[in-house]
Amino acid sequence: MIVRTCALLLAAAALCVAAGKSPADDAPPPELKLANGRFDPPEVIVQANKAFTLRVTNAGATASEFESFELHRERVVQPGETITVYLPALDPGKYPFFDDFNHDTPGGVIVAQ
Repeated sequence: MIVRTCALLLAAAALCVAAGKSPADDAPPPELKLANGRFDPPEVIVQANKAFTLRVTNAGATASEFESFELHRERVVQPGETITVYLPALDPGKYPFFDDFNHDTPGGVIVAQ
């Protein structure tokens, strides 16, 4: 009986590994908020070598533009709007971003590790 239970548990674990699914897959996407002339948080940490989405919310009163030369992304975010930015798997490293409409806004960084 114990051997059969262990075999079933091992088979279930093997299916999870084969499916490539982990508890981290169910985690909500990282979020950035533009408010009061800054990004919150200024640093977003993501898993390297895995595609992900980033949600960006503009809580300010004027349009902003999430932009990153390294990520090849630029997206306008209207006041009160939340957008989803789809990003590919990133090599380990730091990927700066900034608000191209408001150059006084300090930029931030996505860290893939």
